[in-house]
Amino acid sequence: MRFAENQKAALEESNKKSHERFCEDIRQALLELMETTEYDQIRNTDIIKKAGVSRSAFYRTYYQKSDILIDIIKDRTSDFTEHDTSDVYENWEYVFRHIESNKHFYQLLAKNNLTGFILDELNSQHISEEDRIEYLLWNGMIYNTCLNWIKEGMKKSVDDMMDHIKNALSSIAQKVSNPVCL
Repeated sequence: MRFAENQKAALEESNKKSHERFCEDIRQALLELMETTEYDQIRNTDIIKKAGVSRSAFYRTYYQKSDILIDIIKDRTSDFTEHDTSDVYENWEYVFRHIESNKHFYQLLAKNNLTGFILDELNSQHISEEDRIEYLLWNGMIYNTCLNWIKEGMKKSVDDMMDHIKNALSSIAQKVSNPVCL
């Protein structure tokens, strides 16, 4: 009996690894196709052919190409969605460094007007209802600031961006603490 359980566990682990490789092949195929073809022009058939997988296997895992993109984004952004400290500036710097180290990927998304998927992923995090509005405000600031940086070719260094963030947040804090009465 013990031997059969070990075999079953080994088979399940092998199947899991095989599925992970399959998904990675699909993800890589989509990214490679996006290098030369606009996202809107890529068909599932193109991805299937590029990845070298069967149509039925593809549709067991993905319904449409946006599902693949969401998978990629979840994977690529998991390190900074999980990195959350009480230090606002450390969080901002972590995001900038993450984008800097994945520059090509984020530029590819921006080129294809697909960055909205990132904001959707950020906003889908499970946050208490009481903190939701604050969370959405931060996500909007981070998303728009980073998108602007990416679209401008990331010419400013992370340190320069951090100086801008510190100045901007200081200015915002000052305005919030001294509201103008109309």
